[in-house]
Amino acid sequence: MESQEKPTFEHINERLREIGRQVEDEGMPLDDALDLFEEAVQLGMQASSLLEEGIAARDAAEDETAQMGDAPARTAEESI
Repeated sequence: MESQEKPTFEHINERLREIGRQVEDEGMPLDDALDLFEEAVQLGMQASSLLEEGIAARDAAEDETAQMGDAPARTAEESI
């Protein structure tokens, strides 16, 4: 994957699963396991950001639709 290309949630999920399989190897050197852990943390942060962006986009679209009168606006409790 190119460095300027934004990873998809699916790509991140697959890489995290791959990391999980790799660290199951009890013979893996500690330094390698720590490198994979650091990568997994970064991937988790990227996945969280993607999910937050998706939720924000969905909420904005719903609010826009509600303002047009097509659907009722969501309350704060419904957003949780």
